[in-house]
Amino acid sequence: MITIFNKYLKSYNMKKISFLFLVFFIVNCSRSGDQSEQVINNVQIDESIIETRDWGEFIDYREGNIPLMIISVHGGDKEPEWIQTRTCDGAVTVRDSYTRDVALEIESQLKINGYSPFIVLNDLNRKKLDLNRSLNNSNCGDLTTKPYWDLFHKQINDFKSQIQLEFGSGLVIDIHGHGHENQRIELGYLLSASELRMDNNSINDINDSSVKSLINNNPEDLKLTDILSGEFSLGNLLSLKGYPSVPSMNDLAPKEGELYFSGGYNTAIYGSRDSGKVDAIQIELNMMGVRNNEENRKLFSKEFADVLISYLRTFYKSDI
Repeated sequence: MITIFNKYLKSYNMKKISFLFLVFFIVNCSRSGDQSEQVINNVQIDESIIETRDWGEFIDYREGNIPLMIISVHGGDKEPEWIQTRTCDGAVTVRDSYTRDVALEIESQLKINGYSPFIVLNDLNRKKLDLNRSLNNSNCGDLTTKPYWDLFHKQINDFKSQIQLEFGSGLVIDIHGHGHENQRIELGYLLSASELRMDNNSINDINDSSVKSLINNNPEDLKLTDILSGEFSLGNLLSLKGYPSVPSMNDLAPKEGELYFSGGYNTAIYGSRDSGKVDAIQIELNMMGVRNNEENRKLFSKEFADVLISYLRTFYKSDI
């Protein structure tokens, strides 16, 4: 009888120990999981804040009445602690100073003339998210900002579709700022500096620029070289206003060894290289004489607004 009781007691104790171990394991795993999900940059985060976050506080967008969309992604200055700072290899976090201000001033100058461009501007600092990259390359693996990346790019896509539907064709300009030694505006059409240095025939054989639709659908049978550096090219119009630009009639291409930005993710995705009739040009603004003080920003924005009106009238047959 005692032997049977001891066996029962031993069995009971083992079951009890197993049960307590299971409870301990579940509780600790749960706590560990919660902690890893709720701590970002050593700041305790309520997960529901991320899930219910109104990402609209970081984006500024407005519908327009002309076939022009202005976007700016690297001029934001908001740095919330609950979003991880990007520190992975290859992450560029330099802010393009005053580019958001310039975009807003261009909008204001156009409105003075009765024209409203479509606007999509970002106010989240590039340290937290790079909106000129694909989703996978924008966040260093932190998916906290995925809802905002989706929101921002959906708005650009929606406006692009609206422009094509209402106007048949149009233009997206993506405003950035560079820190290169040469104080000139760099215009990116997805052609590298070495491609811009080729002869005209070779350049005109290129069929994957961000203004592909404009090349294939203009009644004057203009060539790519006409769009890049011809009399009515964007670069030449800016140069005539006193803002040296490349490419243009006076500066066809960067010299070998000179730094030059040819266009990034947004220029490739929202231009006409792959499909559609909405083109895109990346605008890389130099600092001195353009962005370095409020007076210069306002003057440049006024002159650039005039250039854009002329450009739209010439190439997009707009009634403006």
